[in-house]
Amino acid sequence: MAPVQLIVFTDMDGSLLDHYTYSHAAADNLLNRLENRHIPVAPVTSKTRAEVEQLRRQLNNTHPFIVENGAAVYIPGDYFKSCEDADERNGYLVKAFVERRAHWQSLLAGVKAPLNQAYISFAQAGADGIMAMTGLSRQQAQLAAQREYSEPLKWRGSAQQYAAFSRYLRALGGHLLKGGRFVHVSGACDKGRALDWLVKRYRHNHPNSTIVSAALGDSENDVAMLEASDYAVIIRSPAHACPQLANTPNQNIYITHNQGPHGWVEGLGHVLKQLNITLD
Repeated sequence: MAPVQLIVFTDMDGSLLDHYTYSHAAADNLLNRLENRHIPVAPVTSKTRAEVEQLRRQLNNTHPFIVENGAAVYIPGDYFKSCEDADERNGYLVKAFVERRAHWQSLLAGVKAPLNQAYISFAQAGADGIMAMTGLSRQQAQLAAQREYSEPLKWRGSAQQYAAFSRYLRALGGHLLKGGRFVHVSGACDKGRALDWLVKRYRHNHPNSTIVSAALGDSENDVAMLEASDYAVIIRSPAHACPQLANTPNQNIYITHNQGPHGWVEGLGHVLKQLNITLD
């Protein structure tokens, strides 16, 4: 049988990063051991490319990553021998699934009062507003503001307004996706579709291995990714209930007892045990 090659796909905020402090310290030891064992960890996040690039430097991570809730996949230019259906850009091979940010901002510009008072967008908030909404430093907030494919909103309206807003966007080809803190306006993309595309590239470039995917996440915007993976780890959150999965076999779902990076270590440890993968 072909050797198993595990690929780890991970949400960031509330999963690998603590929901409140954004620290990944609790997972650093396991991350180093995975890297030594040549098990890729691919960030899959609502964050921007600029944010993930900074995090990858902190984590010594050189693997592909997925940004803005599956809007685009970034692969380092020399990572695969071949990669179809991707464009060369800034040292990466990039697969984008949706229109650029300006398109979604143009749709938001057409929202009429009073519905346009039910939210504040990142573009409206600016760095100061993003800092206030997230607790990020100014530098981090500036990186978070560098959206390329979506527009995050802080929703402050009613459920009835949300339904009307969703109908308006859908009629124009837009979609809403709820994350741990924000609602994201973008196109028909999700973390699961991007994961599936990237897994196929791993399989194409590693024909002598059996590629197995494990995904870890804590929020509704992680559901598609969790359902698309072979092993799904739902990390408990201090801020909201666990997301519900529909399409993953029950025996491959694990719900952690711990939260944030402590839950990340617990959940991935469970997957490694299931696959009989040892890191020492």
